[in-house]
Amino acid sequence: MYKIRKFPTNFAHGDLATIGAYVAYFMYVGLKLSPYLSVPMAFLISGSVALLSYLIIFKPLSSRGTSIVGLMIASIALDVVLRSVLHIYADILSETYKVISRGFIFRDSTITIGVFDIPCLFVISTVLSICLIISFYMLLTKTKFGIAMRAAIENPSLAETLGVDVNKVYAVSWFLAGGLAGIAGVFLPFRMTAGPEIGWFMLLRTFASSILGGFTSIYGAMLGGYIVGFAEVIGMYFLAKPPFNVPTAFRPALSFIILIVTLLLIPEGLASKIRLRKIVMFSKNPHRRVKDDNRNS
Repeated sequence: MYKIRKFPTNFAHGDLATIGAYVAYFMYVGLKLSPYLSVPMAFLISGSVALLSYLIIFKPLSSRGTSIVGLMIASIALDVVLRSVLHIYADILSETYKVISRGFIFRDSTITIGVFDIPCLFVISTVLSICLIISFYMLLTKTKFGIAMRAAIENPSLAETLGVDVNKVYAVSWFLAGGLAGIAGVFLPFRMTAGPEIGWFMLLRTFASSILGGFTSIYGAMLGGYIVGFAEVIGMYFLAKPPFNVPTAFRPALSFIILIVTLLLIPEGLASKIRLRKIVMFSKNPHRRVKDDNRNS
């Protein structure tokens, strides 16, 4: 969202993941189906909520020239509303199906390959992540909508004069971002106890990943997510042992440390460093520059 419309931090983004978690829970307790089958529905519902929030709240505010701080405050208000609705929905689930709707967790099965037992979560999440990354890469680089999206990023006014429906690009982008958050929420109850607050608790990790990778780079944010995830797992593996004996409840503190270090050392993220290095290498290679100029001419 930041790259599409220079939108500030959306504090309600974590609630979209929580919606995905509760869609999966309803699929499990209400329809007696595997939570994995809720991925398409979670994508549609979370994406629709994100789209409506853009059309009803953020688009009108942006058109009136609301400042970045004002938009951030609006996202905090939206977060409060969505969490309240999720608490109400949790009560409805408890009364209707007589189940625990706060602090629930999914049990995962395993796939046996030889002597190895591989969790289904690992297989499905890995395959789905790869498919989504490839799909969005193709969308951004090989389709007319992707070209229109990049044009809207670089110069919205010029893109609009060339016939690009900038408002449509923004709306679809919000829907896709919300849908992806919903998909992520489906897998959260497999790893931790879930409730109406789970998205809020994950928000710090999301910020740390985005800032580490770079707000202006989609692939940088992906890289930042993997780095933060590995840092938390490996860091707690060593810190939980003697002589440290740090409780696992302090695991989110590692994301906070990564966030602080990134803001102090590379506030623009890893993507900016990689981009700057490419520019320096290109400037030091005049033969390549001449070759590229001849090719363009």
